Amino acid sequence: MTAAIEIAGEAMQLLPERALHWPAQRMLMVADAHFGKAARFRTLGVPVPSGTTASNLQVLDDLVVRHAVQRVVFLGDLMHGRLLHGSATFHALVDWRGRRPALSLELVPGNHDAHAGELPPALDIRVHRDPHDIGPFALRHHPEPLAGRYVLAGHVHPVVTLHGRGRDRVRTPCFVFGEGVGVLPAFGAFTGGFTVERNGAERLFVVAGERVLELPQPR
Repeated sequence: MTAAIEIAGEAMQLLPERALHWPAQRMLMVADAHFGKAARFRTLGVPVPSGTTASNLQVLDDLVVRHAVQRVVFLGDLMHGRLLHGSATFHALVDWRGRRPALSLELVPGNHDAHAGELPPALDIRVHRDPHDIGPFALRHHPEPLAGRYVLAGHVHPVVTLHGRGRDRVRTPCFVFGEGVGVLPAFGAFTGGFTVERNGAERLFVVAGERVLELPQPR
């Protein structure tokens, strides 16, 4: 179940797949996919699960179809590191792109993208300067405010700790919307998270399984 929210006068949908849907633009915004991160860790001998790139691409593909999306904008850190030609991550991305040639893919580069180098031409991804202005928004990677624009960003990988009875608690990804900056949770399945503290001026929406729920404001 999605959560509806109005941001800078625009109707948006917060998706439990940790993405932001802008219906009027037929656009999907995704932050911090970090494709190739798990593979990179495995090359270092860290026993992490395989198949995360394929899984993330399937989730993305399902969202594109379900919401009739025409544009996907990545708010930085599309890649975790350099995409090696011939690697499993390379083939997964190129194969998926080949199945969606009419889909516009766009990137506002993040700090990891800067180290990853140029993307293969086969991915056909348009790279924008940070910030990228569209309508009332400035799309960027780092959640830094800009005068006259509402910033939509990533980078932080926000999560919130929810407390239950006794010592029960769980950390879950969340969307954070302040007065002039909104931060998306990390889309990638193997990205970790930074616990955000509640601020009375911010709205927090937590990803709870297949639902997105707004946390009540602190009293």
